[in-house]
Amino acid sequence: MECMGPMFEIVFYAAIAVVICVAFYSVLGKSVGRGPEDTFKPDEIFGNGEDKPARERPAPEPDDGTGLSAVLQAEPGFSPAQFIDGAKTAYSMILEAFASGDRETLGELLTAPTYAVYDAAITDREAQNLTQVTDLGRLRTCAIKTARVEDGEAVIRVLYEADIASALRNESGELVEGDPDMLSSISEVWTYTRTVGSGDPAWRLADVEPSEGDDLPADPTPDTKPSET
Repeated sequence: MECMGPMFEIVFYAAIAVVICVAFYSVLGKSVGRGPEDTFKPDEIFGNGEDKPARERPAPEPDDGTGLSAVLQAEPGFSPAQFIDGAKTAYSMILEAFASGDRETLGELLTAPTYAVYDAAITDREAQNLTQVTDLGRLRTCAIKTARVEDGEAVIRVLYEADIASALRNESGELVEGDPDMLSSISEVWTYTRTVGSGDPAWRLADVEPSEGDDLPADPTPDTKPSET
């Protein structure tokens, strides 16, 4: 048995080494942030439930007078509660992307016409060597205002009421417009659209229009052409 001692120790320590390597990989092997294989998917924000079996999909919620019944009828997997959660996330993401000039994220979250408006505003800002500073202090309201299905397209208008600090600085860091330390009230209606039955489940921002109560001097998002709703 004594001759087995060294061999036993070798096997024992080898086993410990394997356990340690696995433990390190479980921590260090996890990617932080997005890698090349982790492409951004806007449908992950709103979570429409298309990938869930029918029995796991949320039950249709009663219409509250906004017109949601039409969307629920056209999209059985649609959940207003999940949509609102996604709308909250989309709001902060779009604010941040516009302020930082992140065209890639905006391209995933906006329709082509709306993206053109945002892209032009960013280009103009860059031409003047201005930097946008935006701080979302508090999102007070995020609620579905109206909903409809028209010409095969689901349209949902969301009312946002928030306290936001926004400002523009020049290349020297001097304040040009707004106040980064002053929260102001903003009230806007954002319109999201999605083609009914499309293989792409993502909702995208199609319109931004001011609502009552918007007193922000340096609006962090450009208003698009007012919708006909």
